[in-house]
Amino acid sequence: WRERFASEQSFFIRQKCRVLEEELARRRPSGGRLRVLDAGCGHGTAFQFLRGAHTVIGSDVSLPMLQVAKREGPVAVQEALAFPFADGAFDAAFAFCVYHHIDVRDRVRHLRELRRVVRPGGVVAVFEHNPFNPVTRVIFRRATVDRGCQMIYPSVLRRMFVDAGLVDVSVGYLLFMPERVAAVIGFVEDALRWLPLGGQYFLSATVPGRL
Repeated sequence: WRERFASEQSFFIRQKCRVLEEELARRRPSGGRLRVLDAGCGHGTAFQFLRGAHTVIGSDVSLPMLQVAKREGPVAVQEALAFPFADGAFDAAFAFCVYHHIDVRDRVRHLRELRRVVRPGGVVAVFEHNPFNPVTRVIFRRATVDRGCQMIYPSVLRRMFVDAGLVDVSVGYLLFMPERVAAVIGFVEDALRWLPLGGQYFLSATVPGRL
């Protein structure tokens, strides 16, 4: 089913990057080139879509993945629940479909670590598979990489954001239409951002304090 939705995996990353850039522009209206952390960068696909506008640094626990990702941009090895960066080192940090792989007992700790490395007034965003979407549920259940994992409901992740001390938390949905349709009427995606039926969802928030 995933192959029917998009010809390449990069389509899903590209759509998330587009939404992320919209959130960064909304929360940081002054604009400018931001220093952004891709937490759990995998093979570094997001670099391709973000590095034109921002300075992107990737981190991951997987050395084999980082060997691929370093071809796209600067990367660093991280511990599962700790990033090798100073407090406030970034203007924003994001994680694409990482949190369902983190033990439920460690998710708030991971969010607090994201908050730590983002400066006051900066942005934290997390994207996850949407359990309200029946097609996503089927794909998730069949995916080898997600074996043993469970999808996270937006309301649950929102509480974790609050527990981690993040503020102004908002939720939105994306990936409503396959690649071929999105190429023609992709603008409809933005109009449906409120509808909890997209294939994935995101939460974004601000690190408290002033810039």
